[in-house]
Amino acid sequence: MKVGRKRVIGVTILVGLVVMASCCLWNEYKGQSKYVLNEYLKAMNSRDYKYAVSLIHKDERLEDFSNEELISFMYNYFEEKNFVKVEVSKKEIGVQKVDAQKKVYEVKYIFEAQKVTSTLSLVKVSDRWEVVFPFKMEDVHIYTPLGSSVWFGQEQVTTKEENKYIVKNVLPGNYVTRITFPDEVCEDYITTINVPSETEVVIPYQMVEVSIECMSGTVVELSGEKQVNKNGFVCFENVLEGVYPLKIYDQYGNIEPYEEHISVSQNNKQFKVEELTLSALGNDRLRKSVDAFYNAYLEGIKTHESEFITQFATPEIGPHLIEAFEAWFIKGKDVQDAKMEVEIQEIKMTKEGSLEVETLEVVKMRNKEIDAGGKVYEQEYQVTLKWIMELICQGDTYKLKDRSIEESLVSYKDKDGKWIAY
Repeated sequence: MKVGRKRVIGVTILVGLVVMASCCLWNEYKGQSKYVLNEYLKAMNSRDYKYAVSLIHKDERLEDFSNEELISFMYNYFEEKNFVKVEVSKKEIGVQKVDAQKKVYEVKYIFEAQKVTSTLSLVKVSDRWEVVFPFKMEDVHIYTPLGSSVWFGQEQVTTKEENKYIVKNVLPGNYVTRITFPDEVCEDYITTINVPSETEVVIPYQMVEVSIECMSGTVVELSGEKQVNKNGFVCFENVLEGVYPLKIYDQYGNIEPYEEHISVSQNNKQFKVEELTLSALGNDRLRKSVDAFYNAYLEGIKTHESEFITQFATPEIGPHLIEAFEAWFIKGKDVQDAKMEVEIQEIKMTKEGSLEVETLEVVKMRNKEIDAGGKVYEQEYQVTLKWIMELICQGDTYKLKDRSIEESLVSYKDKDGKWIAY
C-alpha cells in the first residue's frame, strides 16, 4: 500500500510537471510569429475579419481608421472578389535571424476567378508579434482650379498644398471624386478612380494664370484663395475663365480694403490695382507715429540729443538721419529754447508698400552766441524745412526708412524784429 501510494504521488507530480511544461511551451508558441500567422490565416479563412483585424499592427498609416472601418473594408474587399481562402505558399522569404524583429512570408490568396501570390509581414512589437496591414495605401492628389471645393467619397477634402488637394493614406478601392467650382463657372466635375492604380485627378479644362499687380505687403485674395504680396505682384495658377471676386487688404488694417469683381479669360488675365488708400485706422496710426517722432525731435533740439532717432528709424537709415539732425540743430550751435510747428501736406502710398509723407516743419529757436567783442547774446532763428519722409509699417506703428529735404529756408531776426533770409 505504501509503495502504491508513493507511485500515485509520483505520477501526480509528474503529470503536474508535464502540464506545466505544456502550458509554458504553449504560451511560448503563442508568442511566436508562426502562431500569430496561423491565427491570422484561420481568421481570414473562417471570415472572422474582426479577429483578423485584432491581430494587425496599428502603425501611423492606420491612426485615422477605427477597427470597425478596417473590418468593414476587409469584408467588402474580400467578399466582393469572391474570396475562397489564403494559405502560406512559402514559410519564410530570405534568411531571417532567430531574433529578427520582422518576418516575411509568401502567401497565396485564392479567389473564385484567380489566384494571387503576395507577401505577408509580421513585426515584433514589445513581446508580441503583429501582422503588418497587407494592403498598399496611397496619397491621392487632386489638382483643382482656383476657388474650387473637393469631395472624395463622402468626405470633403480640406488638406491643400499649393494648387492640389491631398487625401492621405487611402485604402484600395474605387472612389468617386467630385469637384465644384466657384460661382458656378461650370458644372461639377465628377470622376471615379481606382486606388492604388490611380492616385491623381486632373480636370480636363483649359485654365489660365492670373497676375495681380498692386502694393507690396498686402494680402491678395482671389475667390477665397489668399497670397501675401511680397514683390509688388502675385500670380494665381489654374484659374478657369469666368468672373471672380478680388479683394486686397493688409493684415494690420492700415489700408482700406479694395474689392471688385474681375472677368478672367485668355485675353484678360493681367490686372493692376493702384487706387489703394489709407484706412481711418491706418491714418490714425500714421499721424500718431509722426507726432511721436516730432515730439522727440523738438526735445532733441532743446537737449542737444540725437540718439532718440534710433527708436523711430530702421537700423539701416538711423545713422544717416542722426548725422543730418546734428548738422541742422546741434553741431556749432548752443540752442537755448525752441518751438516747432509741423504740417503733413501730402501722403502717398508707393507700390513697394511704404508711405511717402511730405511734411513742412518750422522750427523757431534761440541760439546762444558771442559777438566780436566777446559779448554773449541770444539770436533768434527760424528754420523752415520741407521733408519727404518714407515710412514703412511695422505692426501698429510706422518707422522711417528714408528722409530727404525738398526745400529749406533759414532766417534770422534782426534788431528791428524782422525776419531776414540767409
